[in-house]
Amino acid sequence: MTSAERPSQQNLLRSHGVKPTKKRGQNFLIDGNLARAIASDVMVLGSDVLELGAGGGALTRPMLDAGARVLAVEVDRGLCGLLRSELADEPRFTLHEGDIARLDWAALLAEAGDRPVMAGNLPYELTSEVLFALADHRERSAGGVFMVQREVAQRLASGPGSKVYGVLSVLMGSLFEIELVRQVPSNVFWPRPDVQSAIVRLTHNGDVWEREEFLGFKDVIKSLFTHRRKQLSRILRTRLGGDADAAREVLTAAGIAHGDRPEQVDRRRLRELARHVMEWENT
Repeated sequence: MTSAERPSQQNLLRSHGVKPTKKRGQNFLIDGNLARAIASDVMVLGSDVLELGAGGGALTRPMLDAGARVLAVEVDRGLCGLLRSELADEPRFTLHEGDIARLDWAALLAEAGDRPVMAGNLPYELTSEVLFALADHRERSAGGVFMVQREVAQRLASGPGSKVYGVLSVLMGSLFEIELVRQVPSNVFWPRPDVQSAIVRLTHNGDVWEREEFLGFKDVIKSLFTHRRKQLSRILRTRLGGDADAAREVLTAAGIAHGDRPEQVDRRRLRELARHVMEWENT
């Protein structure tokens, strides 16, 4: 059956008795042209895909049509039934019935293929969890293509001096090139959400990180941005046991002005600062 002969996504959902529920925050993508465009965005990174929150298969089907091999995760039993019924004859499709919040990421990524692309329409409350999972398992993945709320996309792509530059911006931007691929209007969903969305693509930036360095970096960055508008000298003095000289020393070593605030410093300087903080703490 060609894409033109298939029922619309909305009619398909209705034929299986699926109705969006507020409890799960469900807003189903129903625009076939946009779904095919997003599938192309994903395929730029690779043809093995770990799809998170497959829903009614709006994105799954065009990825399969484009030649992808898809391991899809879905928690809703009704939607799992729909996916099994509609995609039963697809040899390159596998369904994992489970909650994104409770996944064994390493096992699923290994099952999905050789460095698969992580992709999907992410629930707002799980967006950070998925992004940090991509960061933590970056060597097992080719990158990610996600539909997120527009404010999250702007936060990811932001730089120093922006009001939304923070932990997510620094950590993800230190590992990936972040591209805001396309804006997504609310009228392509059923029901229409109250927020706007966007497609972001995260591609490895080539920087090398040892596991221990990244874990320490993440810890330092989270502690700094808890007080994003305080001077770094004051934040570090507290972290370094009240030692003002140590705070000045690590800032000078990183080439950062003592009066700067976390929100003013670029990612590379913050990486250098975190390295000096960890060295001081480990002596």
